[in-house]
Amino acid sequence: PWAAAEKIDRNKPERGYDDPTAHCFVAGVPRAMYVPAPLHILQTPTHVVLLHERMQWRIIPIDPQRKHLPDDMRLWMGDSIGHWEGDTLVLETTNMNGKTWLNEVGDVISHAATVVERFTPVNADTITYRATVTDLNVYTKPWTVKVNQHIVLNTELIDKFCMENGKASVHMP
Repeated sequence: PWAAAEKIDRNKPERGYDDPTAHCFVAGVPRAMYVPAPLHILQTPTHVVLLHERMQWRIIPIDPQRKHLPDDMRLWMGDSIGHWEGDTLVLETTNMNGKTWLNEVGDVISHAATVVERFTPVNADTITYRATVTDLNVYTKPWTVKVNQHIVLNTELIDKFCMENGKASVHMP
């Protein structure tokens, strides 16, 4: 009930400014993955790195033996650990701080959420992204979002900047 009331409240025009991204904070997990913005994925033998054009990144160890941070440590992008299941990269994220919004329209996600993301190649230019959100503080059962993401090769991320409240927009071309 508290999350339903919060979602209704976030729909008020005066609450749009409460979106953490309006204050230059990162979008959070899984929101960062389905906001339309360029993404680079890098892999080393021990880590996967997700670089987002919207001033955020994740450095994720690929180690199924690794343990998550202690429960009292909360991060804007959560604590992610990855492993491979065949050709699918699987990331489990816990330890979120509960301050991010789930999406652009203000749906709620709490600090207790666990998000399991799956990146599966479809062909040379497409990855299927699935995120299963388990957050029993907000939702009655786990649910999954699925997005096919087009891969653009030989591109660069633009060095974007963020000015709280958009005051720099008059200076942008």
